[in-house]
Amino acid sequence: MSTYLVAFVVGPLEATAPVDVGGIPLRIVHVPGKGHLTAMGLDIGAFALSWFQDYYGIPYPGDKVDLLALPDFAAGAMENLGCITFRESLLLIDPATSTQAEQQNIADVVAHELAHMWFGDLVTMRWWNGIWLNEAFATFMELAACDAYRPEWGRWTLFGLERSAAFETDSLVSTRSVEYEVRSPADCEGMFDVLTYQKGAALLRMLEQYLGAERFRQGVSHYLRRHEYANTATNDLWDAIEETSGQPVRRMMDSWIWQPGYPLVRAGIDGDAVVLHQQRFAFGAADGDADALGGGAAAAWLVPVHVRSGDEELTALLDEHDLRVPVADADAPVVVNAGGHGFFRVAYDDKLRSRLGADVLGGLDTLERYNLVDDAWNEVVAGRLAAADFLTFVVEGFGAERKLAVWQSIVVGLRGLGRLLDDDAYPAFQARVRSLVAPVVADLGDPVDGEDDLRAKLRGLLTATLAIQGDDAAAQARGAQLYARSVDDPGSADPELVAAATSIVAAGGGDDEYARLLAGYRDGTTPQNQLRHLYALAEFDREDLILRTCELAMSGEIKTQNAPFLLRQCIANRRHGATAWRFVRQHWDEANSAFPTNTIVRMIDSVRLLTEEAVAADVQAFFAEHPIHQAAKTLEQVLERQRVNTALRARESARFAAALT
Repeated sequence: MSTYLVAFVVGPLEATAPVDVGGIPLRIVHVPGKGHLTAMGLDIGAFALSWFQDYYGIPYPGDKVDLLALPDFAAGAMENLGCITFRESLLLIDPATSTQAEQQNIADVVAHELAHMWFGDLVTMRWWNGIWLNEAFATFMELAACDAYRPEWGRWTLFGLERSAAFETDSLVSTRSVEYEVRSPADCEGMFDVLTYQKGAALLRMLEQYLGAERFRQGVSHYLRRHEYANTATNDLWDAIEETSGQPVRRMMDSWIWQPGYPLVRAGIDGDAVVLHQQRFAFGAADGDADALGGGAAAAWLVPVHVRSGDEELTALLDEHDLRVPVADADAPVVVNAGGHGFFRVAYDDKLRSRLGADVLGGLDTLERYNLVDDAWNEVVAGRLAAADFLTFVVEGFGAERKLAVWQSIVVGLRGLGRLLDDDAYPAFQARVRSLVAPVVADLGDPVDGEDDLRAKLRGLLTATLAIQGDDAAAQARGAQLYARSVDDPGSADPELVAAATSIVAAGGGDDEYARLLAGYRDGTTPQNQLRHLYALAEFDREDLILRTCELAMSGEIKTQNAPFLLRQCIANRRHGATAWRFVRQHWDEANSAFPTNTIVRMIDSVRLLTEEAVAADVQAFFAEHPIHQAAKTLEQVLERQRVNTALRARESARFAAALT
């Protein structure tokens, strides 16, 4: 084993009784008094440890597993062999008072770290340029394990939202290739980003779906057996999967790993064939503009494309810029990227788009509908679709939608639309949000015992959207009542609605509400309840309260693992983000001295949302003189995304406001 996987933890700690997992003792170790929060961590830990041994076909390479909950841990979690360390909020939880997202977060991280026991610990990358594969594969396996652990969550479908974060970065001219040469510690630290974790996992999922789950699994097991207790490079995995599958895996994956970006696949119909054309998608380059993209304009990927034409399903490899896919019924509705797992966007021509009416949309898979909304919003960002047309598309096509993942994509778009408008035009937009969301909230009704977790989560998401983005007085009043009830009688209200109510109270609150939420953070009985209250302090719509939250973040009261993210939330505040930015700017040296180096660029990530021209210019000028050396590429991407968003607001604000009147 590599020496970086050795850990010793000393302190006043308690341990649960061990759970026997096929002869391997599994425990959770925690500070005294928190044993009552360990049940779920033990449950997912035991499940994942057993599931991974079955999946890999290889026994766990150790003699015990201790999962340690640490009160302050900047890294989040670390895969030390047999002594895995976590932040408390990523291991300790009360299922009775936590949301689906909070429980999913526990399951994801525990499964991720246990996946590393094989992929990373048993077989370790030869050098840091390959660390992306360690993390991407552990992310892929966490999703697979959690999908098996809680099938009702539809984990691969919910991954769509995380994959969209990778798309966002990979749509920039300043994106990077997934794997690149690492020559310094700063190069290595810059690799721990969405392109490593989320894009990497999405590429592995795309490969698995092309090969078939069993052939993919056989290749992974072959790789681990061949290289156990040794070091490898990325191509060793591709070669092992290619040997067991007989498919051109190395050629395919090299086209995705060694060049930046991803393709936009344009789809049209010509005679009896669907015609596909690929070009690089980028926000700052219309139709593959060579001047903006440089050498990337001519990029081509080996793209596995699943096409559904009517009842016919076909799989093709788009290995040049153009491909014809013959179909049996040239008049049938066509879905490109059927199943929704390909790492590319799709643009249909007018003829094919017209076939995707409401009757067809209702029959698509949830992830396929998610992709349609996500692709459309990003067409707005790229300047290919008007903001008003996106809103019409959502209102006309998705009023009957009841799936969480699709609504997550819609809400992302609605929030983006809201940021295009000045305060004078915002009420007209809020009225549109109310008319879209209120009927769905009414249809969802009140929580009922035993209902689907995702239905409950959808109710919480849309209740908050209706109250905050929709400025709905009844939803706001209900939120205030629910929050008061949760304080007076913890556990008596649905956790999803309590989480929504916490944000609702903050968004419309004043001094008294601020004091209550601050007390909720200080007195919270679980890590999740504390963080829920802490980050809600950044949602108030008063400048003085946002400044108070910024000062709290720098006061020393907030753990350094959380304080940078509280400031990030303050900068993301729709009306007072610029005030928070000026605070961070003034306290830049202090923040760099106080906070972990890997959190600095994450702290300022939300400056991309500051789109008033003077504020954006100030941000750009500041970082021209204050580089973040340990995250130079990520900072470059944040600043480019701010320029993209600023251009979007300048392009769309007036005409979108006019369309609302």
